[in-house]
Amino acid sequence: MDFEKLRRVDPGYRGGPDRLRFSRTEALHIFAAVAVLSIAFAILLIRGGSRLSPDGVVNFLMLLLLAGFLVSCSFLTHELGHKYVAQYYGAWSEFRAYPFGLVMAVVFSYMGFLFAAPGAVYIQGDIDKEQYGKISMAGPMMNFIIGAFSIVAWLMTTGLVSNILFQLAWLNAFLGLFNMIPVPPLDGSKIISWKWQVFAVMAAVGAAQLAFLYLY
Repeated sequence: MDFEKLRRVDPGYRGGPDRLRFSRTEALHIFAAVAVLSIAFAILLIRGGSRLSPDGVVNFLMLLLLAGFLVSCSFLTHELGHKYVAQYYGAWSEFRAYPFGLVMAVVFSYMGFLFAAPGAVYIQGDIDKEQYGKISMAGPMMNFIIGAFSIVAWLMTTGLVSNILFQLAWLNAFLGLFNMIPVPPLDGSKIISWKWQVFAVMAAVGAAQLAFLYLY
């Protein structure tokens, strides 16, 4: 990749071949997506869509901070997983937000559920089928890893911390499993076209995590 050319095209480009690279435009899109999703998730928490204890976080500002933490540790890590692996293979990759999808996230949160299409990581470069499959699996894998650690920590804690960890585990398990649906443009469609065995294992892990959280 011609990193010097990227710097000329975007003066805010600060990347190089040895680290995760962001342009100014991408940083603004990431900030907007995380901010709006955090507001939507905070609204959902206020409307009672959580297992937070009654004597826990009730102030909207604190809920917003909590929502920002949950969104950053689920949605953001998912997208950064795609981005890092794509750049590892030498491809150009940047996140772009979907304004309509973000608006609908807030609208849906008022209805008592959260469904969002906040944006996606766009990739350009000489990528083969295997590399594209690995790039696609990086996002859900980040969710399942965070989900697994969150479940273990949830089982070892009590009170407000335990409830926050439950929210973190559930959000990551759900986001990861949802993206494993083998329908374009979701990640599952690209993973299954590359190697169905990898798809089957990852889908099973996500389903197991979500089932455990619901049934425990």
